[in-house]
Amino acid sequence: MSEEELIAEFGEDGWYELEDEIYRRYSFTPMKVEIEEHHVGVYKSKKDNHFKKADHPAYLLRNSLVSPSLLAGVWNAKYVNATPLYRQEQEFQRMGLNIDRADMAHWTILCAERYLSIFYDYLHQKLYDYHVLQADETPILVSKENRTDGNKHYMWVYRTGKMYEDRQIVLYDYQPSRNASHPRDFLKKFKGVCVTDGYQVYHTIEKEREDLKIAGCWAHARHRFDESVKALPKDKKKSSLAYLALKQIQAIYREENKLADESAEERLSHRQLTVKPLVDAY
Repeated sequence: MSEEELIAEFGEDGWYELEDEIYRRYSFTPMKVEIEEHHVGVYKSKKDNHFKKADHPAYLLRNSLVSPSLLAGVWNAKYVNATPLYRQEQEFQRMGLNIDRADMAHWTILCAERYLSIFYDYLHQKLYDYHVLQADETPILVSKENRTDGNKHYMWVYRTGKMYEDRQIVLYDYQPSRNASHPRDFLKKFKGVCVTDGYQVYHTIEKEREDLKIAGCWAHARHRFDESVKALPKDKKKSSLAYLALKQIQAIYREENKLADESAEERLSHRQLTVKPLVDAY
């Protein structure tokens, strides 16, 4: 308030100031794109046709308009916020910028192969440092590839267990089939336990090696028993072996849920005392 307003309210020298009241609200600044203009010095000898250029600024792709910040924005929109490239193209057009979706796709493919593949290979090597991994494969649709109708393509997924919450690694490995050669190659340097859904190819690999153990997944086992119980008449559900198996798995889950915040040593001790007897009984 101005001094005139305060005098009118309180009279001459009739007030003192307290702490301000603070109010907050969000203000939104729309996305903007700026043009970076880099000037590279070019020099020519006075004696002959000898030229010399200053060092060129680093770039992602030679002679391309894409910058690291622009590509990061495109990737974040597509892979984090699930915004397709055609909608990003429309958004850029509303900003007066012509960035074609084909160009964005081209940037993504080239930079993934040139830069992210290095990070992928590094994480692949880091997977081998863990004692327990999880693996699964799922069919996916592929729009263009030399495959006949009816043939399935697969995304093989390998990840660290949830107990390694501060160092989570999840790697996707696209392959055109569900053949054992794919996990055999991906896990060739891994020594430890790999938890799977029971698909036979994993056990085929296990038989070939002494340093790899394949463990079953309780969630997949439970799912089969649950389906069996649901198919039974109501009066026979609780007397079935499938129902007893479900209750036993439930008891295992109950004990496992108590271990989430424990250290590795505490989990081992706890499992030996409470979980192991339940698994043996199962």
